[in-house]
Amino acid sequence: MVQVRPAEIDRFLKPAPAIRVALVYGPDDGLVAERVTTFVANVTGASEDPFSVVRLESNEIADDPARLADEAHAVPMFGGPRAIIVRVSGNRAIDSAVAALLEAPPADSWIVLAAGELRRDAPLRKLCERHPGAAAIACYADQARDLDRVIDEELAAAKLTISGEARALLHGLIGANRLASRSEVQKLCLYAADAGSIDADDVRVAVGDASAFAVDEAVDALALGDAAAFDRVFRRLIAAGTPGFVVIASVQRQFDFLHRARAAYDAGASTKEIVARARPPVFFRRQPAVERQIALWPRERIERALAHLDEAVVEGRFRSAITDAVVGQALTLVATVAASLRGGRTR
Repeated sequence: MVQVRPAEIDRFLKPAPAIRVALVYGPDDGLVAERVTTFVANVTGASEDPFSVVRLESNEIADDPARLADEAHAVPMFGGPRAIIVRVSGNRAIDSAVAALLEAPPADSWIVLAAGELRRDAPLRKLCERHPGAAAIACYADQARDLDRVIDEELAAAKLTISGEARALLHGLIGANRLASRSEVQKLCLYAADAGSIDADDVRVAVGDASAFAVDEAVDALALGDAAAFDRVFRRLIAAGTPGFVVIASVQRQFDFLHRARAAYDAGASTKEIVARARPPVFFRRQPAVERQIALWPRERIERALAHLDEAVVEGRFRSAITDAVVGQALTLVATVAASLRGGRTR
């Protein structure tokens, strides 16, 4: 299989017997997460069965190359198709394990590899671009047409229209990260739900820089273990109309970044170097806080936090009447874990 062209991506996010491995990679970690979620939902049919989705880390496969094939060929307790998500990070190769699986593909499982940016000559990318049983899907910052699609999808769901001026203004405020963009558009739709249409003033109020800075403040307080500050800012955001899912999506993006950043840190890179190379760039006032987060969180704790956040998102969807409460409780727990890490050595 070759690199999937943008116009064909939706087709490759649907499971097909001939394509058992999908590599979803790129600098836009929000778009990577969204496409992984779509692929998994298409495989499982949005099943609530916890046995239909398996989550692995690439270092687990590097330690035990047979683990991936064992999971892929395992027969689920209640039958049905399964999705295996592998979060790829660090420098340990897993291409040989993936290649072995492609040579003996499973019958009822699909594997999605979620990775950050990969060089053209990266072994895993080369394997998935060339093997007929795999697909490589790149995720880069949204262009204008992609943003329009996100905007139109959310407007249609909310049964709203938007003026040309408001759309142009919205384009200038979103786009660096797919999950962040979608969350901001959803927030805008909630704000304008009773108006029937969205104008430029709505965009200025609902998707302004002030709300983004407040969310960043909450994320940094949580990741550094200041539970009291997080609770204060989170309550302020909810009272101002920012949905809890916007905050938890930002926390997930931050911990995805921390997972990759910590791998580089453990390999010898300095926190300053890592933050300076971050894409999208870290706002300069946040850089010292983000550097401390990288040094504070060990990879295994980051992985556990991400799994906890994933569970909270799912629970919030099924308990929509109290989503903000569910999200707040889950995030406070992560802040408490961060507080317990302070003062310890993490390298």
